[in-house]
Amino acid sequence: MSANELKQAVITENEITFSHKGNDYLVYGWDQCDGYVLCLECEGELVWQSAPQPKKVCIEEFISYYSEL
Repeated sequence: MSANELKQAVITENEITFSHKGNDYLVYGWDQCDGYVLCLECEGELVWQSAPQPKKVCIEEFISYYSEL
């Protein structure tokens, strides 16, 4: 999945599964009172999580992290 495809999926969904370099990932997010939180799990282990902030900022940080995987 390209970074652009993943970005569009994260924008429209609250949970996405995908494979990348032989690993299975789960991205999920939710709204809190102090902002949106986005998390990435690999094989059931949390590997990245944003601080509560606007959803757009979370997604940009995630795409930056994804490009380094």
